[in-house]
Amino acid sequence: MNILNGITYCAFAAAIVAVPFLLVNWWKYIMNQPLNRLVTVRSGFPTKSVSFFLISACTAMATASIMTSYARRDALKFLQSLPQGYSVYVNGQQVADPDKMILSLQQVAPYWAHHSHPTTRIRVAVHSNERNLTLDLGRDSDNPKEYWVFYTEHSVTSNNEIGRITTSAFDEY
Repeated sequence: MNILNGITYCAFAAAIVAVPFLLVNWWKYIMNQPLNRLVTVRSGFPTKSVSFFLISACTAMATASIMTSYARRDALKFLQSLPQGYSVYVNGQQVADPDKMILSLQQVAPYWAHHSHPTTRIRVAVHSNERNLTLDLGRDSDNPKEYWVFYTEHSVTSNNEIGRITTSAFDEY
């Protein structure tokens, strides 16, 4: 996952670097070529600039998507196979009914965007003898019962949601 994290950021940086070259070469292509109505493709198309930008951007999107899927699968696998004796902390304070929180978190699924954004973030930490899992939940701006789930272990997934849940288990936070 760390390698994918690095690849995502490098590909994103490469795409950002490619944008000025793409724009300059595209402008030269549009402005300096006379339009011949008999030829459908004009010569001098900025193939390198377009290719470099598209490959970088597509690589960044693909690796971010792979990381999101992996993080969601990893979190769900951990939550569904929790041994007895685990504890759940919300914003650093242990909760009295951890089962309610775990059942809610097990419902993480991808959602279609609906023009809202996460607001207040809630830190949820699940501690077991084998491993710890930390998730951030961002309350949705339109639906206060909906939470955007972020996997904090990697920077790509801590900024991009791995899914959403709809629950009232975190209303008091």
